[in-house]
Amino acid sequence: MPVNITTAATLCTVRIEAHSDEGLSLGTGYFYQIETPSNEAGFVNITPVIVTNKHVVSGAKILKVTLDLVRKDAVVASDGSVDWQERRVFEIGSVDSVLMHPDAGVDLCVIQMGHVLNRIEEGLTPKNFFLSKEWRLSESAVAQIRPIEPVIMVGYPNGIWDSLNNKPIVRKGLSATNCLTRWNGERYFVIDCACFPGSSGSPVFLYEDGVYRTDEGAVTAGTRIKLLGTLWGGPTYTTEGKLVSKPIPSLLTAGADSVPVVNIMMNLGFVIHADVLDDFVPLILDLHRRSGQSL
Repeated sequence: MPVNITTAATLCTVRIEAHSDEGLSLGTGYFYQIETPSNEAGFVNITPVIVTNKHVVSGAKILKVTLDLVRKDAVVASDGSVDWQERRVFEIGSVDSVLMHPDAGVDLCVIQMGHVLNRIEEGLTPKNFFLSKEWRLSESAVAQIRPIEPVIMVGYPNGIWDSLNNKPIVRKGLSATNCLTRWNGERYFVIDCACFPGSSGSPVFLYEDGVYRTDEGAVTAGTRIKLLGTLWGGPTYTTEGKLVSKPIPSLLTAGADSVPVVNIMMNLGFVIHADVLDDFVPLILDLHRRSGQSL
């Protein structure tokens, strides 16, 4: 399913509905392929997942995602349209499908997609685009990163989406701290971008359009998009004027029109570094071994 990189960035996300006894929690997730070693030389195993935050799915009994299915040979236009598609809502049993990051201080988890993909008929595939390690900065590109970089964030702030076309909202900002440096020793950096409830789990990309810098530092015409990490929270002011860091809220009560926000947000966001995704590799390997799958 060929698609250009800018369109791919708008097709990599999914609006997550987490249903629990407390109500409905809305958040953002994005599709990613985790690579694990294979017994066959020169090959790797691919595990498709949805990346999001722990607090988005915490306490959920059922997760729901809306996917547009297309033919595997479909050509996706730059606006994301195709000549034929079919929309479906898939339910995911959260207990069996979610892998939490082992560090309690890292608000990141992955939802395994295998059970969903196995329910799709032969010849069809989700219109969504799966990111991979190739979307992250290479070693040579890391050397060219500056303290201030243009970024975009793709997701569903306040649950807002184009429900007719199943599309997210794209917001633009800057890296407020160096995107490779651990903010106060933590495994995240800070962006200057409007981060609202529902944005939790949004992918954050380095985005250069028109001209961009190559890995060697040369300037060339075109577009560069690189996955920098996953939004999880941000600093807010309490009603008493105290500055605190906390997850971006996502909980909605049943039938509510919007997320109630008591604290004052500062339009700053905390983004978990993309390399934290590699921490899920041993978890996936262990899962495969316990399930008796060959590697």
